[in-house]
Amino acid sequence: MSQDDNNIAEQKRFFLPDFCHVQSVFFVVLVAEMLALLLSLARFDSYNFWYILGRYSLFIQWIALLSAGLLCASRPRLKKLTDTQAGLTSYCLVLLVTLSASMLAQWLESGLDASVHETAWDWNAISYSLFVSAILSAFWLRLFYLQSQHLVRLEAEADAKLQALQARIKPHFLFNSMNILSSLISIDPKLAEEVVEDLSELFRASLSEHKNLVSLDQEVDICRKYLHIEKLRLGSRLQMDWNIKVSLENYKIPPLTLQPLIENAVYHGIQPLVDGGEVTVTIGLAEEKLHITITNPLGSEARDKTEGNQVAVENISHRLALIFGSDATLKYRVDGNQYVVDLFIPSEGL
Repeated sequence: MSQDDNNIAEQKRFFLPDFCHVQSVFFVVLVAEMLALLLSLARFDSYNFWYILGRYSLFIQWIALLSAGLLCASRPRLKKLTDTQAGLTSYCLVLLVTLSASMLAQWLESGLDASVHETAWDWNAISYSLFVSAILSAFWLRLFYLQSQHLVRLEAEADAKLQALQARIKPHFLFNSMNILSSLISIDPKLAEEVVEDLSELFRASLSEHKNLVSLDQEVDICRKYLHIEKLRLGSRLQMDWNIKVSLENYKIPPLTLQPLIENAVYHGIQPLVDGGEVTVTIGLAEEKLHITITNPLGSEARDKTEGNQVAVENISHRLALIFGSDATLKYRVDGNQYVVDLFIPSEGL
């Protein structure tokens, strides 16, 4: 796993949200304003409502934003602590900010009043602020922790499903490859050595970390190695047409996503036909997504027997859903004598 993947995984394991992000700050401002509105309604006064709301909003937003800023600055150190230590530290920081803001607000208010020459602390008001802050801070910290644990469980379940699906998407041509090797060793040792090298690359790809993304040119290279082996078995019956409209090195894809689809096209489309046929792979962009289309011919008997194709396609579709969610789609259809698979993968941020 790369360093970036490790950093992402570490960030997901930490239960506190990243208050350095704009979305988190907006959420803090929204919750703080809702609290100010509720407290103002609790002390509803038709004559002074907007004045009360303004004071509550200023005071609560002050505490909320200062707390968010402090948690943002402390995040690198908090991540090194255990969840309990990080939670208690964050709790104390919020209470410290509340105490400081309450005393500062009273000091500023007394300073604006010319008749007051010395600040008289209103400890009842300060205690009330600390009490409300303590209750709400405990509630939100507990909620963040439970949400984090829920996400960890979901991630573990998704990871288990992903590994199970990955195990089902393995090359099915190993026995044929072994037969090709046994026949080539005595006839063409050099070609047999090339087949062994291609097989080793395929095995390496199948054993790679299932959640990592690989560059599209690496995936296409794996597909070409697979097709090199199948070409030795099927000969002129197997024809390939690569229609590449993008720079492959600029895009990433889960490993062994394209290869099983091409294998599926060869096994269910080309192999049953006496005269073989052509598999067409088109790679381009559509609606700001990477669009890969794989087309293979279907014989008259195979036209109504596409269950094998559908099982492979649905397995890969589930795998993509676990990685990208609803942003990635995999569709298939029968168009006349052609079986067509359309794969859409997010291209932004890859």
